[in-house]
Amino acid sequence: MSLDFINKKNNLIKFLKKNNIFHKSNLMKYENLVEVSKNFTNVNFKKKYYWYQNVKKRNKSIIKLKKINLLDNWVFNENKGTIDHKSGKFFSIIGVSTKNANREVESWDQPFVKQKNFKGGVIGLVRKKIKGMPFYLIDAKFEPGNVNKIQLSPSVQSTYSNLNRIHKGKHNLILNHYFKARFQNIRKKWVSEDGGRFYKKTNLHWIIETKKNKIKLPYNYQWLTLWEIHQFIKKGNYVSPHLRSILTLM
Repeated sequence: MSLDFINKKNNLIKFLKKNNIFHKSNLMKYENLVEVSKNFTNVNFKKKYYWYQNVKKRNKSIIKLKKINLLDNWVFNENKGTIDHKSGKFFSIIGVSTKNANREVESWDQPFVKQKNFKGGVIGLVRKKIKGMPFYLIDAKFEPGNVNKIQLSPSVQSTYSNLNRIHKGKHNLILNHYFKARFQNIRKKWVSEDGGRFYKKTNLHWIIETKKNKIKLPYNYQWLTLWEIHQFIKKGNYVSPHLRSILTLM
């Protein structure tokens, strides 16, 4: 599998150089173009789809609407007119008034999600070449607001409040293992969130290529090729916006 991939990548680069349209800064884009073009691993995609469905079946979460004034650990700050977590971390719900907008209407009021210090968290993607073929560490992640509960997400998708364990939860296994040493930075930059719902929020998008060996991971993690990820994208609501967004940075 890796020899076929490497040969096609080299052939593309030779073609680009011959026609004087090769740019070294775009090397990752050329490689991605080859990665997504073919099922180099000859994987039976149905098996990966069954893995996703099994993750979904294992999820026993119960989600129901609850009045905001009855939410545990969230309080209304009457002086500020905001809803805040009692820790002072995570995010707040604030009110914003907009005027002279030159939009569908000129002015309106609305609530916004305002992250602490405007910095959301880390959106991290681990890339690893296995026998010469690039794979990406993907988390079939549960979020209560997901359309189908489980969506394929980056290797790390966590707010700084969660990473600092304000919720007294678990340490982030992936960040602690893969992002500490023996990696090559591919991209590391701040990227803005949706400005229609989040107030000036940014996330640190961080893509690395790891030199470390694979470790035993929970069942919801899977090493996928770029071709496999795109097959999930084509199927519908399976891939999270964060994963789709970070892939565009390569």
